[in-house]
Amino acid sequence: MTLLIIIVVALIALVLYLYFYRKQEKVTGYGPYIKALVALLENDEDTALKKFKEAVSIDSNLIDAYIRLGDLYRKRGDVSRAIQIHQSLTVRPTLKRDEEKKVYYALVNDLLDTSRHNKAIAFLKEILKIDKKDKYARELVLRVYEDMENYGDCIALYEEGGFKPKDDKRHAFYYASVANGRLKNLTDENSDEEKEAINLFKKALKISANSLTALFYLANHFEQKGEIKKAKEYLYKIITRHPDYAFLIIVKFEKVYFELKQFDEIIPIYEKIFYENPKNFTVGFALADLYEKKNDIETAKEVYYKLADIFPKSILSKLHLLKASTDDEFLKEKIAEIESTVSHEKFKCRKCGFNTGKFSFLCPKCHAVESFLSYL
Repeated sequence: MTLLIIIVVALIALVLYLYFYRKQEKVTGYGPYIKALVALLENDEDTALKKFKEAVSIDSNLIDAYIRLGDLYRKRGDVSRAIQIHQSLTVRPTLKRDEEKKVYYALVNDLLDTSRHNKAIAFLKEILKIDKKDKYARELVLRVYEDMENYGDCIALYEEGGFKPKDDKRHAFYYASVANGRLKNLTDENSDEEKEAINLFKKALKISANSLTALFYLANHFEQKGEIKKAKEYLYKIITRHPDYAFLIIVKFEKVYFELKQFDEIIPIYEKIFYENPKNFTVGFALADLYEKKNDIETAKEVYYKLADIFPKSILSKLHLLKASTDDEFLKEKIAEIESTVSHEKFKCRKCGFNTGKFSFLCPKCHAVESFLSYL
């Protein structure tokens, strides 16, 4: 009889345990949370949104579910709702260190999506307070400063010591950009500020002697001031040290040499560059054009033929070849009209392949420095 009572009591205990265990299992938020994650993997955002909502309504401690819910709202264009959700998590005193970082990163993405750069930087700095070794946060601060063209802040951050090894080309680009910004704001009476800008350019060239950005801005500044000899010095450095970027300065280069009555010196410079690298379309094209101006038509045609062979898809060399092969002035005029419609420059980032019709020393997509080249 005693044994029977024990068995009955044990069965009742087992039933009660299973009842309360299953009941607890039913109310946990992990079930819908897992289903939401699976839905995300399957690109089913509607189900994911629904299940994340369900998960947090059951268990408000599911921080990752809240973060992902906000991320989904941002992805769908409801950034204000995303910010509201992510912002509400920042006041929770029980957040773990890694959870706090995730919340701040979510807010950074929300704010960058709405171009609120300064607030995004503030949260990135909070992340760095939590973890000063967070390399990604530091690099993202730098990128945001670059997007804002706050190159002075870039310099300050870059020189703090958190970037190792330093990229000298990028470092010099910051100094040259700050210097150029100051030159843009100069008035005739601002001789001291001009000296400060020139000193910043010198600093850039001390960091990287071949800084294309610094050389270009200096050449442009002196050419605009009418200091032709100084302009020539920097233009010559660009075309000899950075021949692939001849497209940036070819017009100014020829203008300066013409004004200095040194135009005959250009052809040997172009010949050396082109014969070392026949794929340099800009220099080859300019060389052939100079041959034409000297009435050396056969040599010009040889260059155009070479360019046409190397760049079979380019119509410009073929048009010039046709123009050089006829004496019909009417035909030459019509060919020139066609040239003007197909000679628009395009630029491509060597690092990420981003295309643009406007040259920049900084790629807006991947933030590579001095990466754009002209392409046909």
